[in-house]
Amino acid sequence: RSPGHPALVPGRGCGPGAAARGGRPRAEPRAAMTREIVDNFEDHINSIRTEWHVMKEKWFHGETMDPVFEGTVRDFCAFDETMHNVYNKVQVFMRGVESLANGMVVLSEGVAGGLSHTADSLIASDSCKLKEATNQICRADAPHSAIAKLRRDMQFNILKPVQDHMVNNRNLKVSLDIRRRRLIELNSAKKTFEDVTKKNISHTDRRYLQAQSTFESAKMSFNDVDRHVFEWLYILEEYRGDILDSTLQTLKYLEYEFFASSAHAISTSLPSRMEFRPMVEMTPEHLEAQVEMELQKAEGDGEVIANIGASDTSIVDFSARLIDKKVKEDPGDAAASALPVDPLSLSSLLSQGFEEGPARKALRKHQNDTQAALDWLINGQVEEDEKRKQVSDGVRMPTTVKRVQKLKAMRRAQQKKQEEKERAEGKDDDSDE
Repeated sequence: RSPGHPALVPGRGCGPGAAARGGRPRAEPRAAMTREIVDNFEDHINSIRTEWHVMKEKWFHGETMDPVFEGTVRDFCAFDETMHNVYNKVQVFMRGVESLANGMVVLSEGVAGGLSHTADSLIASDSCKLKEATNQICRADAPHSAIAKLRRDMQFNILKPVQDHMVNNRNLKVSLDIRRRRLIELNSAKKTFEDVTKKNISHTDRRYLQAQSTFESAKMSFNDVDRHVFEWLYILEEYRGDILDSTLQTLKYLEYEFFASSAHAISTSLPSRMEFRPMVEMTPEHLEAQVEMELQKAEGDGEVIANIGASDTSIVDFSARLIDKKVKEDPGDAAASALPVDPLSLSSLLSQGFEEGPARKALRKHQNDTQAALDWLINGQVEEDEKRKQVSDGVRMPTTVKRVQKLKAMRRAQQKKQEEKERAEGKDDDSDE
């Protein structure tokens, strides 16, 4: 016995007379199959019509929105955009720091390469200190350098957590998309089930059972995704403020630590006192005034430089002028070196246990005054101690201060002379009147 076919009862529908009665037993199965096909086709058409109504309602009338859910999703999207923005800007900042570090390395190497071989030991030493301080900041292969520590801290405290949030947010967006599709499927199944219910079809009918089963399955699938999305959106809503605040404060602290450690490294290369002259006071414009002063002084003293045009004596003339210039600028050393040493005073100092070199220098410095020379030697040669103290402090004193003082004195003298001249001219005018 096959489904949809009536039982073959002996004496009915059997035997030769069955064909003579028109074949009714075969017509009934065909009609049942036709009705089943028509019903399935109608169900399919109704399903397509329902989905079309849902899509049309979504396109032309807008999807039924939950304002609270949509507001939470907007906040989540803003949070995700903030995470992307922070991640990109931190990378830009790190590239800028790398560029700054490379520039500092180039600067320190250039300065040290040009100044570390100068005759002035303090300048050479300070240039090497600058290079060491730069290495403490910019050496990427040094684990304790400022930039290496910043790179580690930024990666561990900012970039990695933010990247994890970006990955999780991307997965949550996929879940949101799945939720929307499941919601459309649920609405479609609900519409179909409501249409079937409105037709007052029996609850045992296949169409009713199929619509109910589809609706329950769609509802279960939607609830599974919806619970997962709800919990994630809720926990991110709770933690969003703390996450953003932690990101902000951590960035500020890491920037402060990097620049503070860099400033501390540079401070170790600074002198203990700021004794150097500003560069703007030593430009060619300012130096030209001193050159003019020396030329005027030479003309006033009536110096005559001979044999300037002689090529074979030009070097000698320049050397002679240079020596003469040094003697004029520091006549004390020249006078002291020209002063003969009293042999009795020298032997007296040598008998006290002093070496000959310092004893001669002390006698020349104090014009063969044995007692003054002895006091100077006993006091430990104060000037040399002061120079050594300056070297030990790492402070280089400017050597051109007296030139500036001389220029100022000359300008005051010229101004005074000009005032006297104007005063004399004023008296002459009064006497003429």
